[in-house]
Amino acid sequence: MVDQQVNSEIEWVDIVDENNEVIAQASRQQMRAQRLRHRATYIVVHNGMGKILVQQRTEGKDYYPGWMDATAGGVVQSGENMLESARREAEEELGIAGVPFADHGLFYFEQAACRVWGGLFSCVSHGPFALQESEIASVCWMTPQEIAERCDSFTPDSIRALSLWMARNSDGEAPALCTRCGEVDASQPPQGATPAVDADPAEPGARD
Repeated sequence: MVDQQVNSEIEWVDIVDENNEVIAQASRQQMRAQRLRHRATYIVVHNGMGKILVQQRTEGKDYYPGWMDATAGGVVQSGENMLESARREAEEELGIAGVPFADHGLFYFEQAACRVWGGLFSCVSHGPFALQESEIASVCWMTPQEIAERCDSFTPDSIRALSLWMARNSDGEAPALCTRCGEVDASQPPQGATPAVDADPAEPGARD
């Protein structure tokens, strides 16, 4: 099923089963095309004062191009553990390095566009951020309420991750940010993907 030919230009990912056990390796392209179950990291970047760093994805992304993301992170490469992947993605995407990461455990997410075991992390950062231009068009600060009001323009797996982070860091049961996450069609353009006028810009700049 999987071509094992070594090619340094191919991004290899671990394919996992329903129990999150590695069963094969595949190229990222093959994983997307066949909707193979894989691992990914989700990093809630917040300022410690109630605001979440939100990203707008570039139009060149292979998953939900142009949509908003409530988390940083990405696909775990073959042989990486979750924390290694989270740290790599945070530095590559945003220039975040040398800060503590809190580990909030695993979760499983499945819908039409993907099947993924997610590793949930969070970190505090105030920027400035060095954006990976091929991945991120822009960033801004938003409150969870502002994100909830526009959840139809966010990738559903990032909304799920943020909802879980809120629940796992709450004394009580935190409400879901969006009840329609599993019904979002990635083939359609996002609704209002441009950051809201009243959202706080997160100014790009030098690496942390």
